[in-house]
Amino acid sequence: MSNNPTQASVCIIGAGLGGSLLAIYLARQGYQVEVYERRPDMRKEPVERGRSINMTLAARGLQALDNVGLLESVIDQTTPLKGRMIHAIDGARTFQPYGKNKDEVIHSIVRNKLNIKLLDAAEELPNVKLFFNHRCLNIDKESGTAHLRDEKNSRSTTINPSFIIGADGAFSTVRQQMHKGMRAYYQQEFLDWGYKELHIPSGVGSGLIEDNALHIWPRGDFMLLAMPNRDQSVTCACILPFEGDPSFGSLKTEKQIIDFFKEQFPDALPLMPNLVEDFHHNPIVEMITTSTHPWHYKNRIVLIGDACHAVVPFYGQGMNAAFEDCVVLTECITNAGGDLEAGFAQYQELRKKHTDALAKLSKDNFVELRKRSQSPMFVARKKIEVALNRLFPQAWMPLYTMVTHTTIPYAEALDRLHRRNRIARYFGIDLLLLLVAGLMVVGRLLGFDNLRNRRDRFRPLPFRRPLIAPLTKSDRQN
Repeated sequence: MSNNPTQASVCIIGAGLGGSLLAIYLARQGYQVEVYERRPDMRKEPVERGRSINMTLAARGLQALDNVGLLESVIDQTTPLKGRMIHAIDGARTFQPYGKNKDEVIHSIVRNKLNIKLLDAAEELPNVKLFFNHRCLNIDKESGTAHLRDEKNSRSTTINPSFIIGADGAFSTVRQQMHKGMRAYYQQEFLDWGYKELHIPSGVGSGLIEDNALHIWPRGDFMLLAMPNRDQSVTCACILPFEGDPSFGSLKTEKQIIDFFKEQFPDALPLMPNLVEDFHHNPIVEMITTSTHPWHYKNRIVLIGDACHAVVPFYGQGMNAAFEDCVVLTECITNAGGDLEAGFAQYQELRKKHTDALAKLSKDNFVELRKRSQSPMFVARKKIEVALNRLFPQAWMPLYTMVTHTTIPYAEALDRLHRRNRIARYFGIDLLLLLVAGLMVVGRLLGFDNLRNRRDRFRPLPFRRPLIAPLTKSDRQN
């Protein structure tokens, strides 16, 4: 095996978002990169319908794209989101900004559009080759040999690269093959909820669905999400339990579906002319959290993204974390000076505790979105956090800001939150929180809730590069 990248070959299994971006990173380091994907080329054949909540690019993902010169071209395909628009069951709306200024936004993009952009960029590099319809059957981890089958002609292919990267998702074949015969740890946890992708056609929601917000209809045990697209269409996700009432199990007939939306999402129903068709034909997508160890085998195999740390989508960080994997893994390989096993081990050490923290954050945020986002206590806490952040920008940074608008490692963000909460209790800030929440309740009862039905906040914003806190050496060691 060569220690010289210009003589070394890399096989990436999986041409999704993480695998495509990593191909670009490693090719720019001089590696000969081959990417194998079991699905057809999405640029040439229709993509399976109804399996995507729009992706949101935040600081980590933006920085990863900027490192390889793709940021500006990707941003052109995104919609900036300035905050959440909460839709109450009576039709009232409340806007909750994501940050204290207009630079603290996230960028919504259709998954397939971003994936196509990354595939095109990878294919333009002379040392990247893409192979579609190739399924990984098994891997001999001792020799580093992978056996694949071309699904179109049933021909088998055997490859023996310098090392193999598993970027093949939450049910990774590479991970399963790598863990055979090892004292490996693997845990998967499914939510009792799933989602169906729904659609608001272009122009239908004009004036009713603001272009620069994530729209949420929280209803306790279920909710509806909506993200606007550049073409004026809106991608929605109906999130329901699998069983119970209401649930995907209980909503079967056209009347049941229409009556449910009329009762729970009355302002959204008129915007969905294809609701029943989408509800019947789009699949129910399961949401899974995984945790595994180890992430690599010697100097031959290493995992990235969902293959080693799948998370539920409610913090909008799964893709951003996978992109951050690409940055850190490339740095570790480069800094290892030819000792790939040491580089892979360092990558695992640097990333695992932070992606474990992200899994917790993502599950907690699901509860926040569907249950707490309308409560006076929640809104009051957000207001106080923003005020304290203005007074003490570095010392009192909201958790959402740390996770979304900086590259502070996830576990470090949680540690800072816990320290800050102890300080808040010591100085009685929690009492102030109760006071503000009480005043908000009184204001609502008296009809002085001036946060509702505000549209003047939604003038389209030009893209401004976010203030990204660099991932320092000390951050990496945390």
